[in-house]
Amino acid sequence: MKAAIVSVALVLVVVAAVLALLRPWDGGHAVGELGVEHATLVPGRIVLVLANGSEDPTRVAQVILNDAFVDFHASQGTIDPGDAERIVIPYPWIHGEAYDIELMTSTGRTVGYEIEEAA
Repeated sequence: MKAAIVSVALVLVVVAAVLALLRPWDGGHAVGELGVEHATLVPGRIVLVLANGSEDPTRVAQVILNDAFVDFHASQGTIDPGDAERIVIPYPWIHGEAYDIELMTSTGRTVGYEIEEAA
């Protein structure tokens, strides 16, 4: 009985340590990945700043906004490791609306970002 309690306690400590390190509630991207640093809304456009924290160059191939493929403009084709990139999405966003954005890379990986309330 005592060994079972110790085992459960050990598992809980390990899970708590993993959660403290990964911090999935933080909203940022993990080190070693492509992620959205921030979004800016200007009339008729959504501007995203991406950071490549991986060791490999990456390229955004498609942008999906609220489940629809949309046009976008990138200042550079490939984002090198450690570099940042600006993606401009021409879109008539509406004040107060929520927007789910997925960026699909040339390898098929997707990176999600949510604008909870456009302002």
